[in-house]
Amino acid sequence: MQNATSIELSRDCAAVQIPAGHSIVLPKGTQVDITQTLGGSYTVMAPEGLCRIASVDADALGIQPPAPNAAGTGL
Repeated sequence: MQNATSIELSRDCAAVQIPAGHSIVLPKGTQVDITQTLGGSYTVMAPEGLCRIASVDADALGIQPPAPNAAGTGL
């Protein structure tokens, strides 16, 4: 099993609870463990349970968000 990475959120962060699908906000300073990264989103274990954080909020995890796809540039 892969080790989880512990992170303290640097700002309030939108998340979706898994599997319920409820939208919540994880407050700044919340300690989370990144358990999976897939398709640009991050699954974290927070005090509220498992949550998915979208790539647009990756900066709250201290991760640089992926660059937008350069559509139409042939890249």
